[in-house]
Formats: sequence, C-alpha cells, structure tokens
Amino acid sequence: MWQFTVRGHDLSQASSIKELAQSAKKYGVHHLQLAMGMSFPDLVDEPSKLNPGLGRYIKQTLGEYDIDVAILSCYINMIHPDREEREKLLEKFELFVQNAKEFGAAMVASETGCVLPQIQYTEKNFTEEAFEDMVCVIQRLVKKGEKQGVIIGIEPGLNHPLHSLEKIKRLIEKVNSPYLGIIFDPTNLINSDNYLDQVKLVKQAFKMFGDKICAFHLKDFVVKDKKIVPVNVLEGQMKVKEVLQIVAEYKPYCFVVLEETKDYAIKKSIEHYKILKCE
Repeated sequence: MWQFTVRGHDLSQASSIKELAQSAKKYGVHHLQLAMGMSFPDLVDEPSKLNPGLGRYIKQTLGEYDIDVAILSCYINMIHPDREEREKLLEKFELFVQNAKEFGAAMVASETGCVLPQIQYTEKNFTEEAFEDMVCVIQRLVKKGEKQGVIIGIEPGLNHPLHSLEKIKRLIEKVNSPYLGIIFDPTNLINSDNYLDQVKLVKQAFKMFGDKICAFHLKDFVVKDKKIVPVNVLEGQMKVKEVLQIVAEYKPYCFVVLEETKDYAIKKSIEHYKILKCE
C-alpha cells in the first residue's frame, strides 16, 4: 500500500525524455522524482528556459509509457550567504513551483542547504540564527506554493539547519500552512551511533508530524569507517520491511522514492517487496 518511485537520475542510461520513460517502464516504475538539473541540465541551465510547454511536453511523453512526475525537484542552497545569489536560487525554485502542474507534479522538493556558499558540514548550520533564517525562506516559498496550489516538500538532513525531529516540528508550527510538506528520509537523520534505532525514528516521526509527510525516501546503507554510506536497496542495513509497513499504516499509497538504488537494482527491489502485497 505504497507507490514505488525513483529519481530520474538513478536511471543512468536515459539521455532523453523518451529514454527516461522507456527505462522507467522497463524496471517496473510508474512514478518519478524528476530533478531537471540532474537528468536534463541543458533544458534548464538558464531558469528562463523553464516554461509551461516544456512541462506539458514532459508530462505527455512520460504519459505515453504510463509514467508520471510524482515529485519535481529543485534542490538549492536556500540559505546561501550571498543575498544576491540566494535571490537567484529562490527565484529559480519559484519558477519550478509556478510550472509544476504542467509537469503533473503536486509538489516541488528541496533540502534546506547550508550557511556557507558550498553545501558542506559546519556546526554553524545548527544555530538558532540559521534555523530562523531557513524558516523565513521557507515561509516565502510556501506562499508561492499556496498561490499555485503546489506543496513545498522540504527534506531534512543531519548536516542541515533542519536536522532533527524536534526542529522539523518547530518548522511546521512556525510556517503553519497546508502547502508545507516534509519529504522524510530516515537515512538522512541517522549516524553510526544510532542507526540501529532507525525503525524507532520512523515511528516517532510519523507520530510527531505524520500529517505533514508528503513523500518518503527509502535509502539503504552500510556503515563504513563510522560513516553512513548509501547502497542499493536490499544490499544494506536498512530494515526495509519494517519501515515500509509503518509507511503503509500512516500514509496509504504514499510515494516511496528508492533513492540511490540504480538501474536493474530498481527492478529487483520492487519485485522483492511486492511479496508484501502492500503496493
């Protein structure tokens, strides 16, 4: 009772919209998380290239193969310290929101970024100042989402200003809009010390703010040199069956994105978990 989804750029052999659709169909996928900047950068290397016709073309081409865009991605550093550069990034994101429905997408996704120009680990991301700055930016983007009828999907992560369940809850309370959604990836919130508590973390997240979770990222992992390293689903230490059952309980037919699972491993994973008869 979920809908498996994959990132378009995890279908590595696709160099055109048609090839992307064909690859998705070959691997048994019907839903995509589409990051245009990753899959087809030439089409959006300038934000001004984004237009309703492009969105409609992609929607129609994918639809010929029974594929749709579940999530439109525009991952930006939304708290970039250079205000001029930040404004460019936010305007780009808002253009994706403006055109999302032409792609057939109900939501546009991003992470929260970094207080430094390049996204990297820094404890400065964990300050109250960084959190409040992030909240102001997300409030702006959500207002755009409200005007367009599009959900703004925010993905938390350990190295970002939005790095804990408590801060996610605070963000939701401060923004207070039905057009703010959380794209929850438990692997983004674990480390080598607490990864065994992954199922507990997922349960807690759904209990705290399950009504705001608009999509779920399923990213398997191994622990190597005290670091969390992503691998294909079925090849790591993620307790996939338990996690999927929680998703099905709280969010029937939720989009579950097989992040970092690539090509033929996608088909293998989908076929394996169909035996749970919850899809």
